[in-house]
Amino acid sequence: MSGQVQAGTHITAVGSDTYDKQELDVEILLHADLVVADSISQCIERGEIHQALKSNAITQADLVELGNIIAGDAAGRESDDQVTVADLTGVAVQDIQISKAVINAGL
Repeated sequence: MSGQVQAGTHITAVGSDTYDKQELDVEILLHADLVVADSISQCIERGEIHQALKSNAITQADLVELGNIIAGDAAGRESDDQVTVADLTGVAVQDIQISKAVINAGL
């Protein structure tokens, strides 16, 4: 499955919010250049990252938290060729800020 993901692809996974749900093949996370968690502590327990950690496809050291990218404390996408995955399990404060940004942008 991961061989079908083209260079430069970004995948945002938002549907796996429990221990047993899984949307993506763990191989996708294994081969991604960047794996971002909305909350590392939450994603360790549920979602795509949980499944990839459980199968030893990735380690916690492979993860970057979204807030650290936004704050400039960690690198996000560094080239147009990178494959990136964001695993969003639901963080209310982030959801509120995203909603406010969309409303303020008139979208």
